Amino acid sequence: MKRNTWQILMVLWTMVLATQSVWAQMEIESRRNIDARIPIAVPPCASEDPALAALATELAQVVADDLAFSGLFSVLSADRYPAGFTALDPDVQKLDRDLWASTKAEHLVFGNLKQDGDQLVTEFRLFDLFTKTQVFGLLLKVDKKFPRLAAHHFSEQIILNLDGTEGIGTSEICFSAGATGSKEIYVADYDGANVKQVTKHNSISIKPKFSPDGTKIAYLSYKDRYTFLYVFDRITGKSVPLSKEVGLNIAPAWSPDGKQLAHVLSKDGNNEIYLRNADGTNLQRLTRNRDVDTSPVFAPSGTHIAFVSDRGGSAQIYSMDLNGENVKRLSYQGGASYDPAWSPDGKFIAYVAEKRGDGLEIYVMNADGSSAQRVSNSQGSNESPSWSADSRHIVFSSTRHGQKSLYNFSLESGEERKVPRISLSSEGPSWGPRRR
Repeated sequence: MKRNTWQILMVLWTMVLATQSVWAQMEIESRRNIDARIPIAVPPCASEDPALAALATELAQVVADDLAFSGLFSVLSADRYPAGFTALDPDVQKLDRDLWASTKAEHLVFGNLKQDGDQLVTEFRLFDLFTKTQVFGLLLKVDKKFPRLAAHHFSEQIILNLDGTEGIGTSEICFSAGATGSKEIYVADYDGANVKQVTKHNSISIKPKFSPDGTKIAYLSYKDRYTFLYVFDRITGKSVPLSKEVGLNIAPAWSPDGKQLAHVLSKDGNNEIYLRNADGTNLQRLTRNRDVDTSPVFAPSGTHIAFVSDRGGSAQIYSMDLNGENVKRLSYQGGASYDPAWSPDGKFIAYVAEKRGDGLEIYVMNADGSSAQRVSNSQGSNESPSWSADSRHIVFSSTRHGQKSLYNFSLESGEERKVPRISLSSEGPSWGPRRR
């Protein structure tokens, strides 16, 4: 074949690739402009007890907020309810499904509340307004002290039934909060409700990490003068030392089964990554080099650890086998990279990248290091990303408005939102599992 023929073919092939790229870009832009969310109506719950009227409205709002937060649903505003609507009748048989279908909502949430001693009895149903049939129902009893939990449970099941992936309404976040020189560990619902202080060391306690079952929190504290690691047991309310080696004891990370923790020690003169049992026994060293290795995090499979190292000249994200072998660099987007967090489904790693002029921003890449994308967008410092149990959301801390606060990013909708209801200066969040 003559050379000019090759050149013609190469030009044609380039044009084909360019055309495919244009069509792909058009498809992406088109999807962004289409609202694919499921329209759903969530009116205030019904109740025969007037004393529960305010709570009936609150719990319906909790369900609505959970669904809206997921990025999968468009919640019908009250001004689009059927004309003359005042309240749901506690008798579900009197529900006018045809009337609600006229609102153009595809689904309707029906809720009914009763009180039984110290328990709240919640009856929730989800209706398909196109077929006029019930999708599923849920009868829950919860302590009167935790009424929102029932609504969170129901929202999780709605998302599971309509999307195939369970929601995260019952999950919690833990974080460090307080003024300079005095920080304690706190726990709150994922939406910022029910904030509770869990440590009272009158010192600096930071970087908490939920155990996989949510019953324990590993954290760093100066309460005994030096940087030691501790584990707070949420059942007993007690903190016990995990690591009190000479030098630094930092960056705890739970194994997926909760039986081990990786962490960083400087006892041998350099920051290295170690592994030990959750009770503090059986210390094993994983990294051995003269450069700084830190911030370990387990892959959900438990077979790999992502970590930060400056062995290449600047801080970057690497991965290694559980025995410390087969080290591979993952981050290449430019600038230093920190704080890796592996998504629960194993597909992604969120991390912090420092780029000239941009400060610290949150990025997400595939678990093999490909397709890195910036997901936060501010002039402040954005740090400490942590994934929700459904791998659809990331919580992180940011200084974009001065005081350190917690924010969420949704991979589904691309939205960033401040975690509401938390007024304290907050940092270093960890997103826990769903509560059962």
